[in-house]
Amino acid sequence: MKPALSARRRGASSSRQRGVTLIIALVMLVVIGLASAAVMRSSLTSDVVSNNARLHTLAQQAAQLALRFCETQIERESKDWIGGFTINAASPGDPYWQSFTTWHGGSAVQAIKVPDAVLASGDSSFKPTTVPQCLAEWSDAVPGTRTIIVTARGFSPDYDQTDAGRQTAGSVVWLQSTLRIK
Repeated sequence: MKPALSARRRGASSSRQRGVTLIIALVMLVVIGLASAAVMRSSLTSDVVSNNARLHTLAQQAAQLALRFCETQIERESKDWIGGFTINAASPGDPYWQSFTTWHGGSAVQAIKVPDAVLASGDSSFKPTTVPQCLAEWSDAVPGTRTIIVTARGFSPDYDQTDAGRQTAGSVVWLQSTLRIK
């Protein structure tokens, strides 16, 4: 009789093992699912970071274009200036480039937009939605020197602003150079 009894015990423990195996398999599936979700999320995060870096680079290139445009105009004779370019007199207070109204309107001194002819390229039909801007002004920061401060702003393709000119999306890059005139 003893052999029959041991067979019964083996059967009972194997059914318990099957139940434990099911629980372990379910736990493993949950762990694998959570790990997969974490990998997908980190992949998405790195895509967002690389896109932001790309947009910042595009804004920086637009600002470099605007800065170079203004510097080129300074090198020319005033009769050859294009796009409404002018070198503004030194501000009696803070420099003009520090004033919001210089860049968005409402001021006698206005930043100029880089002309379409400068933005045009034979390689690309792309035209930015917000055109880069630049401003040149005389500076009397160092007495006895003739100095021009050139400030430029470039925008990313996804740049957006309110009607009041406040940024709501995208990147803005500011660049500035100081030219000493002899």
